[in-house]
Amino acid sequence: MQALKHFSELQTFLAVAELGSFSAAAKRLGLARSTVSTQVQALERALGLALFHRTTRHVSLTADGERYAARAGVLVSGLEELTAEFSQRAGRVAGRLHVQMTESIANTLVLPRMAEFLRAYPDLALRISLSERAPDLAAEGIDVALRLSDNKDSAYRYKRFGQVSFVMAASPAYLARFGVPRHPNDLLRHQTIDFFDADAGRAIDYVLVKGREEISVTADGDLAVDNARAGLTCALAGLGIYEDFDFLLRPHLQEGKLVRVLPDWRRPGPAVLALYPGGHQNSAPVRAFLKFLDMVLSPALKGGGVA
Repeated sequence: MQALKHFSELQTFLAVAELGSFSAAAKRLGLARSTVSTQVQALERALGLALFHRTTRHVSLTADGERYAARAGVLVSGLEELTAEFSQRAGRVAGRLHVQMTESIANTLVLPRMAEFLRAYPDLALRISLSERAPDLAAEGIDVALRLSDNKDSAYRYKRFGQVSFVMAASPAYLARFGVPRHPNDLLRHQTIDFFDADAGRAIDYVLVKGREEISVTADGDLAVDNARAGLTCALAGLGIYEDFDFLLRPHLQEGKLVRVLPDWRRPGPAVLALYPGGHQNSAPVRAFLKFLDMVLSPALKGGGVA
């Protein structure tokens, strides 16, 4: 068997062997489950061996599969490192990069600049996933996860780009009709567009800080959303006072479509972190993407607020 000819099948086989599941391997590799199954079967035919025991609920390595996985893992890892090393020496960043990002920061700050990254690294295949949940990087084959979180998982390395703040705003039409709140307690007499936390089963209360003073206001408005884009749309339509991250509201404040409310009060937000597995810190694609994120995010997050 010509090993290089079957290199992709080897990578697929090792993913199934590690995860014990064709479906999980397909998710990690970004392939259809049928493709994963076909590639493993092709490898088994080339070897003339059954590599897996298969049942309707479980996949496990045969004795031959275990021996083959041990040897193949060393070979594949070595070839990947060799390819990366010489690509870097030639000044190229090549390979595949799977990035997961929280939707709000991806659509607002990162994706509008993504063309610059792709032009700089034309030999890099990029896969982007948008999700608000915290991922299992290793199990899902994610190289970099961009999160809005202060929870720094000790299992991962991380790079911090800055911190966001929450800002309150409303449309000029709403404020002209209902007036401008002067104190956080005034929110109780206004229509607020609350953010509904599905996990908690209730809307998130407002916690506003001014110097050493902190005031909590119960979120009990008649309108609640569980999506930032929906909340912003409602605010622009004049349906109430809305609180969200500063970088999401900034362009609408600058254009005058929204007006900041209670500017002397604010709620500190989470840090913006890029998480990546410890073994990836020397990966050229990961280093390139972290450098790109630093170029894009650091200026946007400088100061952590809205002027």
